[in-house]
Amino acid sequence: MVIKKRKRFAWLCSVVLLLAFLCGCSDSLIVQEEVERRASTGESWTVMIYMCGSTLEEDYGRASEVLNSMSYDLPENVNVVIETGGSRKWNTEEIYSDYLQDFEVQKNGIRLVNQQPSQNMGKSDTLYSFFEWGIETYPAENYIGVIWDHGGGPFGGAAYDANNEFDSLSLDEMKTALGRLSSRLDIIGFDASLMSNLETASALALYADYMVASEDIMPMSGWDYRGLFEYISNSPSADASEVGTVICDGVKNSSSGTESDFVSMAVTDLSKITTLSLAFDGMADVMVNAAEDVESLRNVSYAMNELEYLGGNSQWEGYSNLIDIGELTNVVTEQIGSPAANIASAINNVVVYKCMSDYHSMSSGLSVYYPRHRSTEELSKYRDICMSQNYMEFIEKTCIDTEIDGRVSHFEDSAAWEAYSNMAAGNTMSAVSDMAGQYVLKSTYPEIITRAGVNFYMYSSEHQGYLYLFRDYNTKYDAAAGGYVYELSGRLPMLNSTPVAMYLVSQNTCFDIYSIPVVYEGELTNIRVSRSKQAEDYGDYHILGLWKGVDPYSGMADRKYTELKNGDIIIPIYEVYGKNDGTYVEGSKIRIGFGGAKVTEKLLDDGDYIVSYTAEDMYGITYECDTNNLTSTKGQIRIMNY
Repeated sequence: MVIKKRKRFAWLCSVVLLLAFLCGCSDSLIVQEEVERRASTGESWTVMIYMCGSTLEEDYGRASEVLNSMSYDLPENVNVVIETGGSRKWNTEEIYSDYLQDFEVQKNGIRLVNQQPSQNMGKSDTLYSFFEWGIETYPAENYIGVIWDHGGGPFGGAAYDANNEFDSLSLDEMKTALGRLSSRLDIIGFDASLMSNLETASALALYADYMVASEDIMPMSGWDYRGLFEYISNSPSADASEVGTVICDGVKNSSSGTESDFVSMAVTDLSKITTLSLAFDGMADVMVNAAEDVESLRNVSYAMNELEYLGGNSQWEGYSNLIDIGELTNVVTEQIGSPAANIASAINNVVVYKCMSDYHSMSSGLSVYYPRHRSTEELSKYRDICMSQNYMEFIEKTCIDTEIDGRVSHFEDSAAWEAYSNMAAGNTMSAVSDMAGQYVLKSTYPEIITRAGVNFYMYSSEHQGYLYLFRDYNTKYDAAAGGYVYELSGRLPMLNSTPVAMYLVSQNTCFDIYSIPVVYEGELTNIRVSRSKQAEDYGDYHILGLWKGVDPYSGMADRKYTELKNGDIIIPIYEVYGKNDGTYVEGSKIRIGFGGAKVTEKLLDDGDYIVSYTAEDMYGITYECDTNNLTSTKGQIRIMNY
C-alpha cells in the first residue's frame, strides 16, 4: 500500500526534546521546535533528499556527518526535507534503523516532522511516497530530488537498503516512481557513484529537466549541501542548469586528497537525450557494419583496449562495465569513420556542464555500458534498458562466448565471423627470445590479434609454484621481427621494494590505473595505483588508496578511498601458477613505515622467474602461450628458449 500522507508523531518529538533537556544536550542535531524563517527571497524551491544510509552510515557514519552539516538559515521560499532509512545502525541517537524518518532543515538543526515503520528504500513505492509527500507538503515552483547512497550504474541502480539484503532502486523503479509524481522535477540528482550514464538519463528523461550525477566514483565527501542551500536562497530565480553547475563545483571544492582525483560530475539536459540517443544509434549502425568485416572489427577492438573504464574493472575489484561515451565516439571515428559531427555536437548539447579531475580530463560527462567482462544475465537484462537497437546488435555480434536470451550464435550472423573462425582455427602462437634480447610473440594470423602483454611470475618455494606479478602491455607489432616484440628491461613495479601482483584496470591518454589485491584489517581490498603518461612526470606511480571495489552480487560501488599510513599492515595476494595452478595465496606482511607506501620500479632480484605472453583477439578471446624460464643474475636478464 502506498502511503501518500504521513501521520505526525508529535509525542515522539516531545520525548526527544525532553531527553535532550535532561541530558543537557541543548545542541542536539535533532530539534523539536519549529523556528522562524527569514523573509522570502523570491521563487520557491523544495529540495528532497532520499538518504539511504546503507554501509556508508554503518561503516563510516557518513550519513550522520552530512546531516550534522545541513543546519542552515533558510528563507521562507526554500524548504529542504530529508528521509532517512536503509541502514541497520545509525550513529546519531535520535535516528532509528527501524523507522523511515522525515526531517526539515532549520538554522538550529533538523526537525523531525514525520515517522513511519521502516520500508525498503530499494523499492519504487518508497521513493515515490517520499517525493510525492514532499511535493504536496511543500509546494514550490522548483523541485530537486536527490538520491543519496552508493550507486552501481545502469544495472546496480542506487540506494542499497542494508535492511533488505541491499536491494536497490533499478532504473525501471526510478522511472516508475518519478512517472507517478504530481509534478515534474527540475533536477534529479545522485549523490552516488556511476550514475551519470546514457542509460539512466534515457530512463528518466521524461520526468525531470536536468540530471546531476557522477560518471565515476562519487567522493565520500559528496555534495556541498550548504553551498547549494546558499545559492538557491540568494539566487532563487536561477535556472536549474545553473543550480546543477553549483552542485558540481561544490563536489570538487569540498573533496580533498584522493577523492579529488576522481571527481567526474556532469549536468545533463534531459530534454535533449532523444537527440543524443538517435545520434548514438547512427554511430552504432556504423559499428554494426564494422562487425561485418574482419579488418574493421579488429581496428575497433584494438582501439577500445585503450579506453578508460569507470568504476571497477578486474577480478578483484569487480566489473562496472562502463566507458565514456565521448571516448567511444572518438575511437569509432578514428578507426572506421562515423557521423562524428552529429554525435559530438549532441554530446556537447546534452552535457551542459562538467567538472572533471585530471584523471578524467578527456571525459565527456556521460558513460555508456560496454561488456568488457561478460555475463549472460547482465547482457540479457541490457536488452531492456539499451536505448539503441543498433548498439544492442553490435554487442550481440561481438560477444561470441556469451549466451543472450538462450542463444549463443548471434555472432554467426556476422559476415566477419566466417573469416575470423577460419583463421582462429588455424592460428598457432609461440614466444621466443631473439638475438637482440627481445621477447617475440609469433602468430600465424596476427591480423586477428588486438593486443599482447607479457606476464611475469616469481618463484616461491613456500608455495611450490610461481606467483603472478604483472602484465606489461608495452609491446608492439614488428613485421620484420615476425610478431609482437617486447624489450626486456628487467624492471618491475614493486610496493616498498616487495614484488606484488598488479592488474591493469583502466587507461587513458594521461594515466594508467592499476589494482593490487591485498588483505587489510582482515578484509580483502585493493590498493589503487596510477601511473602517469604526462611529460613532466612520465612513468611515476602514485598510490591513490585502498578501495573495496564493486560488490559482485549487488553491483554497489564503494565510495571510500582509505589512505595507507604509518603502522598499517597489508598482506599481498598472489595467483599461483604451477603445482597449485589457479589458487590464491597470501604473501608476507608488509608494514608501512614513516616513509609511507610507495610503488617504484626496480631491477628484478636475483632468482628464477617465468614469463609468458597473453594475447587478445578481436572478439575479446584471450590466448595463453607456453611459459619461458627467465633468470636474473646481477641485473643480467636471460630467457631460455626450448
